[in-house]
Amino acid sequence: MALGLSFEQAVACCFIASILITSGPIIFGEPLAPGWVTPALPLVIAFFISKGYFDGVYREEAFHYMAAMCIEFTIIILFLGLTGLGRVIVEKIPNALKSGIILGAALAAFYQIFFSDFERYIGETPVAMLTILIICTITTFSEPYKRIAEHNKILKIIGSLGLLPGFLIAAFVGYLVGEINFDIQSGFLLPPMNEVFELTSPLSIGMPPVDYYLEVFPLVIIGYLLLFGDFVTGIEIINDAQKNRPDEQINIDINRAHNSVGIRNLIGACVNPFFPTQGTLWTGIHVIIVERWKQGSGVMKSLFDGIGSYYLMGIPLLFFVLPFITLMKPLMILALGVTLVLTGLACSYVAISLVKKNSEIAISIITALFVAFGEFNGVAAPWIGLLIGLFLSLVLVDNSIKEN
Repeated sequence: MALGLSFEQAVACCFIASILITSGPIIFGEPLAPGWVTPALPLVIAFFISKGYFDGVYREEAFHYMAAMCIEFTIIILFLGLTGLGRVIVEKIPNALKSGIILGAALAAFYQIFFSDFERYIGETPVAMLTILIICTITTFSEPYKRIAEHNKILKIIGSLGLLPGFLIAAFVGYLVGEINFDIQSGFLLPPMNEVFELTSPLSIGMPPVDYYLEVFPLVIIGYLLLFGDFVTGIEIINDAQKNRPDEQINIDINRAHNSVGIRNLIGACVNPFFPTQGTLWTGIHVIIVERWKQGSGVMKSLFDGIGSYYLMGIPLLFFVLPFITLMKPLMILALGVTLVLTGLACSYVAISLVKKNSEIAISIITALFVAFGEFNGVAAPWIGLLIGLFLSLVLVDNSIKEN
């Protein structure tokens, strides 16, 4: 809605994105629970803010940029996946540069929540937002909580439910203090797909100008690097659990995964460009499903049973249920806020774990600052961070020398 679409049109956008995401395991046979390229989200938002397009006013230019991102993302993914160059490129990228990119996404997320858009995310619903942030941060990242939950069945169940407990409690608290008001309506909603196509599709509003592709190219490259990290994470989670399920051997094909994401992005670019919603992994859901699959065939006969039931019977069908949609409407800002904060924390964890040397740590911080806050002619320019990080990595880091 920040790009000028109505609430109903935004629901239609999410419905289209969810249908495409669902096709990953159900049509392409991917053994990963797919989701957004979430770490790229704060950088994409920062780009549109810097252009002045994140103010709730509809502009064709905003969706021309979206289309350019999706088209370039599709071309890069399919090319690197089919040629096998993707793995080679990512393996050759210096760890300091990888860390800086990921840490930059974290800084961009925190800056939007706590500084540039503080009033929007926290100022209007401070009690509800702080409630959901505290609960979800504890259940997701707290080591003491996880240790106690191992011996407490109730806490273990709460932790396994992901963000749901935080949402329920925050909604209740927000309602009690008067920050959140619900207008729950009965019936069914038919998402206005035709309106979304007419307002956002390049087949309707025209193809993006060439200079748009050049402007978003660094952002798309960052998106691919983050996507590849999700590939690795999802595969390692399955490999770790596979030893407990010798009865079902999971076929993991990195080229098929690239093709799945590439084709989904291509369809999305034609119908409703919405970068970065077509990724390969929803980490929290993937972990929950794999953990249950790991417990044996008596709990979950097949990994695809768990993934398929979650995506087919859960996400897409709920977009037609008006009571659910109207219940969630006032909670959307909470959802985006907690997504950005948890993404920032997760990215911080990963980024810091990638660097060991003092020189790499320094490069990571410098790169992150320019990725998150670099501007050129008043417009967000993460490519500045890429160039600085690559230059410093080549000049300052000697992999033949080990530092304490």
